[in-house]
Amino acid sequence: MDGKKVEIECRNCHERMTIDFSTDHFSSEIQIFNGKKQQKRTYIKECPHCKTINSVTSDKKEEWGGRKGPNIKLFMFSGLFGCLGFIVIGFLLLYFAFKGFGFLVDWLFN
Repeated sequence: MDGKKVEIECRNCHERMTIDFSTDHFSSEIQIFNGKKQQKRTYIKECPHCKTINSVTSDKKEEWGGRKGPNIKLFMFSGLFGCLGFIVIGFLLLYFAFKGFGFLVDWLFN
């Protein structure tokens, strides 16, 4: 399934250019309202003439072609494990800091 091709005018040099939904870079925006997921994609392409970045936004899945977006669950799990790892490392650092402080106090007063 092919994605849509949109012909636009460059914002800077006003030359005509084509943004291809099948091959160009895109960013995804997902919103959940009342249990319904709404998704938008912004397709980004650099003008071949003046190198200005131009974009087109689409909210119709039929236009996107067969390309899959990022997996949101993967980002959530990686963020969760990153936070847990940060907390565990923080506790380990505090533990060894107080062990060292206790050793220093024992050494000074004995």
